[in-house]
Amino acid sequence: MTNLARILVVAALAFVAIAARAADPLDEGPTTLTLEYRTAAGDRLALKDYMVTTGLKQLARWREEGLLTDSRVLWSRYTDHANWDMLVLLQFATPAKMAEWKRIEARFPAGLPISVARLCTQIDTNPADLHFSGGESSPGSVFLIIPYDYLTSTADYVKYVRSYIVPQYEGWIGEKVLASYRVYLGRFPVSRYWSALMILEYRDEASLGVREKTTAKVRTKLRENPEWKAIHESKDKVRVTRQYVLADLLK
Repeated sequence: MTNLARILVVAALAFVAIAARAADPLDEGPTTLTLEYRTAAGDRLALKDYMVTTGLKQLARWREEGLLTDSRVLWSRYTDHANWDMLVLLQFATPAKMAEWKRIEARFPAGLPISVARLCTQIDTNPADLHFSGGESSPGSVFLIIPYDYLTSTADYVKYVRSYIVPQYEGWIGEKVLASYRVYLGRFPVSRYWSALMILEYRDEASLGVREKTTAKVRTKLRENPEWKAIHESKDKVRVTRQYVLADLLK
């Protein structure tokens, strides 16, 4: 074997090792933070104004500095005491990078200046992992966020999502209704409101409007698969559904 061949083999093996490690987020520490912010109804606009004028720029600076690889800010469309007003999703390249967030927390609670943090009545920070994603963003999209609390082991729930949930999401994308999806699992879910978080990005308002019809259409096709049908009939033993939130991306 020539030196070049050896180098190529070593490189290929290294790539496979990296890909295998990346395939299971639980092989290393978490790389996502989800932050849910609640505020009094009278302070909603003040928090939103800060994020639009200053907060988004601060997140962009942290991305430019290499602290974050991605960030999304979702704003709840309606005032609702039972749910958050703002959801921030922070993605880090490595667990070590995520650990650096403690440096931010020392000066900016949950990433906010103290004066802005005082607008919030409650902030929940949940370390998580991005397990599944697909599709591409759409310029006129609307988001539906669905929290679940799963009742099985994490390994069994991942299998459930892969075999039952993802085929539906991919089917909705194929129907040109869903633009993209992300599935997060909380790393330390005990006593949390959710242990699984689905971020569904619909292409537009009209697409969201046909959600139920599209779900029924895709499920009719999937029922032809005996394995999928069996999971469908027992899904209530797998998870508890929490309250949905309709939201828009701040940009």
